[in-house]
Amino acid sequence: MWSFGTTMTMAKDREPSPASASQAQPTQPSQPSQPAQSLQATIPPPEPLSPILSQRSLKQLGMFFSGAGFLALSTLITRRAVARKHRLTVPKFYQPSNRAANKIDSDGGLIALEALNLATLNVMGFGIMLTGGLAWAFDISSVDDLRRMARRHIGPAGGQTDEEAERQVEEWVARVLLRKDQKAQKEQETQSPPKKDG
Repeated sequence: MWSFGTTMTMAKDREPSPASASQAQPTQPSQPSQPAQSLQATIPPPEPLSPILSQRSLKQLGMFFSGAGFLALSTLITRRAVARKHRLTVPKFYQPSNRAANKIDSDGGLIALEALNLATLNVMGFGIMLTGGLAWAFDISSVDDLRRMARRHIGPAGGQTDEEAERQVEEWVARVLLRKDQKAQKEQETQSPPKKDG
């Protein structure tokens, strides 16, 4: 009878183990130190953690999953509140059929406030989840990473000004203001009649 453990053992038995390879080497009399070095060179170094399991990635995914949990809890609270309001409108089993069902005996403003609070909880949960997902997708772990990424997209000349463009804008603004002043002076001259001395 085969099991998963035996198949894994059999697969490992087929591969030459480092101990059996080192035992085979001393039987050869020529240069015993060189094969040991080549064996060490063929053994791959231990693989580092995958990028998904790194500390940085786990921090970003932690924010995503905390947002997802918060969204799930707020959705559960919202469903309970809606179900409670719905149950109040359903008539009781033994209620006479010729009477109307009970109306909700609460203020409409309080219902609106409760709905606003529940919607705010849901949106906050979704926002936290979205922020964590975007941080993981764009590999942003802190505000400094976000600043660095924004500066990288702006370019090296992001903080420098273009003197030629600044001078052209200043000249254009001066011409526009000069035209406006000239137009205002013409309007004043046409509106006020000349005074007669006499």
